Amino acid sequence: MDKKLLALLIIIPMASISVSGYVFNLNTTKHFTINIPEENKDAKIADTFFNEVKINSFSETGHPKNKIVGDKIAHYPGDTESEIDTPKITLFKKIGASTDILAEAGWVNKNGSRVRLKGHTFIKREKSPHNSFFQLETPELTIWPNKNFAETDKFVKITTDTIIATGIGMKAYLDSEHYYLLNNVKIQHLPPESVGNE
Repeated sequence: MDKKLLALLIIIPMASISVSGYVFNLNTTKHFTINIPEENKDAKIADTFFNEVKINSFSETGHPKNKIVGDKIAHYPGDTESEIDTPKITLFKKIGASTDILAEAGWVNKNGSRVRLKGHTFIKREKSPHNSFFQLETPELTIWPNKNFAETDKFVKITTDTIIATGIGMKAYLDSEHYYLLNNVKIQHLPPESVGNE
């Protein structure tokens, strides 16, 4: 056999193996390289996470004062508050119906003494022999459950048995049922039977 032909028969397979090895290593390197999209590089990762959260607060005599419930709660490193999904706060009263506060999202501090609510936020108290019907709507609200106090600087709509009131900004003393609209206040008087009995 010709020596040149023999050399070609040896060199060509060797070259093919070398090229295949380079391509394999190149593809392997690409396969194991993790590319994080730019928009996700700063994404926060929770250090604490719970589902179906319930935070209860009691008076000195052991009676329930308020309850904070959420679908889930997550705390992130460096934050002083924890995020809470679909929060619902219930303020209990010794006499009369409890007050329910619901929102799409919220943030609660470490001991549950302050909750910031965002999204379509409701405060509602059903009618009872000891109190009248009351409902409040706003896009943002900060509430101190232990003090029965809430405030916002956003648009507010208040509905009772006899009025619909709107305004910008509000301070609310929930225990004594005193609500102060601060700016652009408008009040529409309604017949008592038109609200709460529909």
